[in-house]
Amino acid sequence: MRRRILFGEHATQAPAIARFIDRTRFEPSFADLAHADFAPFDLVVPLSIAQIEAARAANDDGRRRAVLPTPELVALCDDKLACNQWLIAHGFAAHVPALLGPEPDSYPYIRKSRHGDFGAGCIMVPDAAAAAALEPIDAHSFHQRAVAGADEYVLHLLRIDGEIRFRLCYRYDMGTPLAVRGGGARAKATVPADAALALPLCSAILDVMAYEGTCCFNYKLEGGRVQLLEINPRFGGSLVGEVSAYLQAHFAALDPIAP
Repeated sequence: MRRRILFGEHATQAPAIARFIDRTRFEPSFADLAHADFAPFDLVVPLSIAQIEAARAANDDGRRRAVLPTPELVALCDDKLACNQWLIAHGFAAHVPALLGPEPDSYPYIRKSRHGDFGAGCIMVPDAAAAAALEPIDAHSFHQRAVAGADEYVLHLLRIDGEIRFRLCYRYDMGTPLAVRGGGARAKATVPADAALALPLCSAILDVMAYEGTCCFNYKLEGGRVQLLEINPRFGGSLVGEVSAYLQAHFAALDPIAP
């Protein structure tokens, strides 16, 4: 019997999931989760941060259809400045590029929006001339040391009942050392990568958070050390190609005796 999966609507991820999912095992549907009837489905997967709160209702009848981080952890990870400050306060400062003041005098640095996906609101500042052209910073943004390097990594993780149940790592080749990956700068290549350096760190962070559900860590390597760029408390776009393995890991954790 095929498992029925309800995904949230998403302009790019939904069509990709529909293309890659193994339909011999899974029957996908896509809907506005705020108005969905969850009863017919075996699993509910939000595809954006905005959909997570609505997805919580999938468990209201006592059946565990969605594994989701707490509202407090969603808010923490969604605020990039607050998340960096949390990491520093909880012993992970060595893996956080230095936070800078409102008028940094060392370059390169990046001005980051506290909220937003896919590079929105992020500006790379390579030198004093570029800094002089910027508007004064406001409370919605912050400055952070830029980590140079053309390679950026993403580690997708699923944690259920305190254990990592699924992991998938990719390396993005950005082509230039100071690119801001997002709408204006896309990877030249995306290839599978070894998560060995980052997995112990990322697992330790999730342990301290007591995080449950899906997330992805974006990071670079500097001198062999992981430098965290952000933690996204959601399904990441580059996970779509392995969505069937991700779903199977869900069911293996939630219903281990099922075939």
